[in-house]
Amino acid sequence: MSTTARSRTHPRISRRRSAVARSRKRRLWLCFVALVILAVGVWTAFFSPLLKVRLVEVVGATHTQPQAVIAASAVGRADNLLLLATSEVGDRIERLPWVKSAKVERILPGTVRVRVSERKPALVTALGGIHWTVDAQGHVLSAQAGGKLPLISGWQDANLEVGDVIDNPQGRSALRVWRSLEGGLRESVVAIVAPTPERISLTLRDSTVVRLGSATRLDAKQKVLRALSRRLRGAGQTPAYIDVRVPTSPAVAP
Repeated sequence: MSTTARSRTHPRISRRRSAVARSRKRRLWLCFVALVILAVGVWTAFFSPLLKVRLVEVVGATHTQPQAVIAASAVGRADNLLLLATSEVGDRIERLPWVKSAKVERILPGTVRVRVSERKPALVTALGGIHWTVDAQGHVLSAQAGGKLPLISGWQDANLEVGDVIDNPQGRSALRVWRSLEGGLRESVVAIVAPTPERISLTLRDSTVVRLGSATRLDAKQKVLRALSRRLRGAGQTPAYIDVRVPTSPAVAP
C-alpha cells in the first residue's frame, strides 16, 4: 500500500470539516448583518429626521390655551421623539394653573400628544380687591369670577396670585366643609364664611344662615341640618339661622 493512499483523509471527515467551515462563515455573516441592523437602528433612533418632533397636539384643554400648554412643555422641533422624557414634560405642563394632570404620549413618526385634565371652578373668593376663581382644593385658577359660583370669605390675603393655593387655616377649613357638602345642600349654598377655623357658617339661597362651627363631625351636622330643613319647609317657615355646631343640640331662630 502506498504512502499517498495511507494519508488520504476519510471522506466523512472531509465533509465534517467543510460543514464546520460553512457554519463558521454563516455565523460571521449573521454577526455582520446584526451589526449593520444595530447601526441602522442607532442612527435612526438618534439622528434620523424621521423621529424628530414635528407636531405637539393638545387634547382636553378648555380654559388653557393650547399654545400655553405647548410653551410649558418646552418641546421643540429639534427634540428626538424616542428620547423625550414624557414624565418631565407632563410635570412642566401641570404647573399651569388650570391643569390638574397631563399625560404625554409619543405617536410615531413625529407627534407628541398631550392629554390635559383641567381643574373645575368651584368657588369665588374676594381678596385684595380682586375676585379669584378657585377649585375645591383651593387652587387659584383665574382673577375673574367664574359665573355664579358660591363666595368663600372671612380672611384677608392680599398677596394671592393665579397658581397659588389657599393654605391658611380658615381657608383650609372652609374648603373642607365645601368638599363634604352633599349634592342638594351644596347646590343651595351661596356663601361660606370662615373668620376662624372654629366659626364657619353657610348662607343658603333663602338667606338662612347655617352655623357649623368647626369643620368636624360634618356628616352628623349635615344629617341634622337636612332633617330640620325638611321640617321647616313642611311648616312653611324660613328661619334666620340654624345652629348645628353641636349636632345633638341644634337650635333654630325664626
